[in-house]
Amino acid sequence: MNGSKLIDAETQALIEHVVGSYGWFILLAFLAILGKDALHKAAEGLLVFAGSDFCNDDILYINGRQARIVRVGFFKTIFYMTDRKTKMVVPNNRLQMLTVEKALPKNGGFPYLFKGGENGYEDQAKAIREMDQIPIGLVEANKNKKDTA
Repeated sequence: MNGSKLIDAETQALIEHVVGSYGWFILLAFLAILGKDALHKAAEGLLVFAGSDFCNDDILYINGRQARIVRVGFFKTIFYMTDRKTKMVVPNNRLQMLTVEKALPKNGGFPYLFKGGENGYEDQAKAIREMDQIPIGLVEANKNKKDTA
């Protein structure tokens, strides 16, 4: 009885023949998958690194927690979490899984800009035009100063 052997000699010879003949193919497939993942991560890192969405010292909110960007690298971005005073390192290919919010400057002091058909658009547009107008007296005074100099 072959109770002492785990597999018989014929099966062992077949496995050695298949691994010997096709082992290079398995190794090549493994390296190709590994290379594809590395190339994909490098491409995502390049997009974050070269893009203007994230800059050093930006204050933003990650999942509701305030953070400051310390460094934007090719493969990872480093945040300083202000609430716990800790450092958080995030691979650039994982940034898309985070909820990242960045406070924007107000629109000339208006919390909301109305669209053309909404109530309040006319009043808001008038206020914006008034803020953008430069008094003519100041323009004339500056022009006269340049002419006399």
